[in-house]
Amino acid sequence: MRVHYPHGFLGPPVLNLAPKAVTHLFAEMDQVAAKLRAQPQFVQGDLQFAFYQLQRERIGNLSKDEWLWCFDLWCDHDRGQQVILDAEFAARLDALNDEREHLLNTRERFPEHRTELTARLYVIGCELAELMPKSPTAPLGEWVSNQPSRSRAVLEPDLR
Repeated sequence: MRVHYPHGFLGPPVLNLAPKAVTHLFAEMDQVAAKLRAQPQFVQGDLQFAFYQLQRERIGNLSKDEWLWCFDLWCDHDRGQQVILDAEFAARLDALNDEREHLLNTRERFPEHRTELTARLYVIGCELAELMPKSPTAPLGEWVSNQPSRSRAVLEPDLR
């Protein structure tokens, strides 16, 4: 299965599906949603397009009410999956931070094992770095609006 956006940020996602005789629609849609969420162009509405395309391929035509019911059911399922994934992520993050804290205290108490403990701390640090967001958004707030614009500062020198 391949998921891609043919026109960059414009247009719905396209799914190239391998033909299968019988599949479980929700399980396959979970895989599609995971691949879509990994794309930088992803927006939540893309899931509706992908679900429609997948449903037409696997089930065939449905009435509008049947389709809406099926999509809402999958959305509820997906929200539950996201809650589970968030809980697993938080648990893993807590476990790594706890182990890191324990190793730092142990390294302080037993300097003769510093090399082994530092190596494990490095592995934990790399895993923690992998768990962090890849492209955090810039914080917006009052500090943005309180900053003088560069062009204004250049045009109006401070005469104090």
